[in-house]
Amino acid sequence: METLKRHIPVSGPEDLREINRFALKFEGNFYASATSQSYYLREISSKMLKMWIESQSTLPNAPSNSVGNSSEDLGKRARLPPSNQDERQNSVDYISQLPDAIILHIFSFMTTKDAIKTSVLSKRWRSTWTSNQYMNFSLPVHSSLKFKSFITFVDSVLLRCTAIKAKRFLFDAPCYALIQSSLDRWLQFAIEHGVEEVSVNLRYWRYKDFLLPRILFCCTTLVHLRVSKCCFWVFSTVNWCFLKTLRIDYAKLNDDGMMRVLSGSPVLEFLELKSCEGVKHIMVESKSFRELVIDSHKFCGQVSMLKISAPHLLKLRLLGNSRGGEFRLDEVSSLIEAELNFNMEICALDKVKAHADLVKGLLKRLHHVTELVMGSWCLQALSLMEARDMFLPSLKCQHLILLGAAGHEGVPEAIAKIFESTQLLEKLFLQTSCTPNSAIELNADSVGRRVFAGEEFWNFVKWRIYQCLMHLRHVEIVDCGANLLAWEPVLSLLKFLLQNALWLDKIVINSTNSKSSQAFEPSPRLEVARILLSHPKCSPRAKVILRYPFQGCPSV
Repeated sequence: METLKRHIPVSGPEDLREINRFALKFEGNFYASATSQSYYLREISSKMLKMWIESQSTLPNAPSNSVGNSSEDLGKRARLPPSNQDERQNSVDYISQLPDAIILHIFSFMTTKDAIKTSVLSKRWRSTWTSNQYMNFSLPVHSSLKFKSFITFVDSVLLRCTAIKAKRFLFDAPCYALIQSSLDRWLQFAIEHGVEEVSVNLRYWRYKDFLLPRILFCCTTLVHLRVSKCCFWVFSTVNWCFLKTLRIDYAKLNDDGMMRVLSGSPVLEFLELKSCEGVKHIMVESKSFRELVIDSHKFCGQVSMLKISAPHLLKLRLLGNSRGGEFRLDEVSSLIEAELNFNMEICALDKVKAHADLVKGLLKRLHHVTELVMGSWCLQALSLMEARDMFLPSLKCQHLILLGAAGHEGVPEAIAKIFESTQLLEKLFLQTSCTPNSAIELNADSVGRRVFAGEEFWNFVKWRIYQCLMHLRHVEIVDCGANLLAWEPVLSLLKFLLQNALWLDKIVINSTNSKSSQAFEPSPRLEVARILLSHPKCSPRAKVILRYPFQGCPSV
């Protein structure tokens, strides 16, 4: 869209919608055959050219004798086929009239192999791929191309490359012993051409870790870097003066190498470590550092800990399966958003209190964040806290996101503990996992006769969480299924909030992203909404909104 707008003048919303239609149409047929792509590109380019001609002819001070804008040229270009004529029969090569910038932008979404295939679309495109600045080499697992042939193919492409600058080098292939020298050579080619983005993903490495070449650590043009299943030991100085995003997956690290990388990246904004091992301390003093993601960290040793110190960090995410250790936050005073969605299996009774203390300690260091996400494991860990450890540190969170099964044993108590500590809460987001815990069907008759145990619980803890209810305005729940039995614990919480939240504006039941959205009827959700609408409200302006994935169905 942005590239199209730079080359096609936009005079109003109609033109903008037309450009958006072009982009969506090409995207929808991106993986079509070469013949189909030729037709769609021809259709798009002809309409783009027509829009450009119309915009040029309406310019108030357009020079009549400028190159490419004379009345004769415009007259020739304006002789476009009528809209009702089959453009497949038109002999005008509209694809060849596309600007180079748009052609290269199209190449940026393709692998290099597919970009070469476009040479059959137009005479002009026969050699255009050689100036492609986006190099994307991928060898699928079940590809018919042999590995040696793949190496020959990459070498021949780089040999014919005429681009002065390489903006992107992406490599994704199974890794064998032959790859070491070849990949070193290819990376050197990209670095010598001022590459800005590098991604290396090696699969099925059976021999030893691929050692990244030293020249990569001295690439001063790098802006984005991602490496997977590579040995990230650093023995020399790192000079990534423009690097903004760094992702490291399935790698062996150490504290010294990590320190060299972070100190050699003065403008680093984003760092993600996924399934990495060896690093025990992440310390970043840079003022530009904004987001840190630790996903499925591998702890080593009996007493293992990952310490994080980043005084200017704004967003922290702890994700995935991170068994065998603990996280410690030393200096994160600037954090605004935090996500605790990791998992450490609770398998022994002596570990229960340690896990609860871990979550409680993290919340203590995150007391100042305004947006907090908590996963199912953290909620379960809090539910196992002893009575003497019941109180959590006071939190300044205004937006709370809870992920997990609302009906899981002990989870309501954990949610109540969080509510008790969150006295400034304005927005609550729940994503449940819909696990039924009752044989009672949810309908109007059963609801009228049965008192939910959940309602009794929430009424019992009301005195503890009343301050949280003073600010709550927006509640949204996203369900992952259509089983009515799973709504019992959720409905009890929603009814309690509806009856006790003083300034509540709306409760949104969002089923538009449900995994079973293609197979469920809206009637069960309508019944849930009807129950909530008939329930007493503390706030006279409170609304109940139901969203479900059927066009033409209005919100309740």
